[in-house]
Amino acid sequence: MKHTDETLLLVAHGSSRIGDNNPVAMQARRLKALGIFKNVCCGFLKQAPLLADVLSEIQTEKLTVVPMLSGHGYITDTLIPEALENLDGTHNVRLCEPLGSHSGIAGIMAKHASSIITAQNLDPEDVSILVAAHGNPGNPENATQAKDLAGRIEILTNGIPSHAVFIEEQPLISNWPAITTANNLIVLPFLIGGGLHEAADVPEMLGLDATDPLFDELSHDTPFIGPLDAHNRSIWCCRALGFEPTVSDLILDLVDYQSSST
Repeated sequence: MKHTDETLLLVAHGSSRIGDNNPVAMQARRLKALGIFKNVCCGFLKQAPLLADVLSEIQTEKLTVVPMLSGHGYITDTLIPEALENLDGTHNVRLCEPLGSHSGIAGIMAKHASSIITAQNLDPEDVSILVAAHGNPGNPENATQAKDLAGRIEILTNGIPSHAVFIEEQPLISNWPAITTANNLIVLPFLIGGGLHEAADVPEMLGLDATDPLFDELSHDTPFIGPLDAHNRSIWCCRALGFEPTVSDLILDLVDYQSSST
C-alpha cells in the first residue's frame, strides 16, 4: 500500500550505538528507499535527532508513528503520546503498536537460532536458547510478552528449550547456568536498538568479557558471534532485532494494520 502523502516516523529510546551502525536509523533508510512514504525519519528520546526536534519538522499532514520498542511500557503509553500532543492537532497522527508486539518476531528469532545450529553443526539435543529481554518489575506485561515469545520460539525450533531471562527482573540473565544444562547456548536479544544493553549488560550477565571487540562487530554485517566460553560452555550471541532486514516488513505490517483500523 502506498503512503505517498504521509511521513513514517520510527521512535526509539536511543543508545550509544549511533551513526551508520544505529539499527533504527538503518531501518529508516531502508524504508525510505522503497519510496512508499513521502518521507521516513527516526526520532529518539536519548540521542540526536531528538523526537521533539523531528516532530517540529514534519511537513506532511499525515503522520504514522511506529515505536521501535519491544513492548508496551512508560515510553509507548506515556512519553510518545505526550510528545505527539505537542503537535496541537496540526497533523493527522496514527500511533501503531510497538514493533515487539508483532507476531512475526518469533519467526525471525527462531530462524536465526536454527541457522546457527546448522552453520555450527550443533546437536539440537544439546542446545538451549535464551531470550534476553530488558524486563521491568513495575510492568509485568513486559515479562509476560518475553515468556510468550520464548514459548513460540521453542515450538518453531522443534522443541529446543527456550527461556526468557531479564536484565532487571527475575529470572536474571546471570542465572542462566542454573536454568539450563545444555553445553551450547544461543542468546537472542529481545532488544530492538542494541546499544549498551547488547554491548555490555547482556555479555557481563552471561559471564563474558564485554570489552571483547567481537561485541562491537554485531551489526547488519555480523548476525552472530561465537562460540564464546563461559562456565565451561559455548555461547553464541546474536545481534539486536533492529538489525534484521526483515524487520522492515514487520514495520510495514504494523502501518497497514493501523491504517485499516482507523
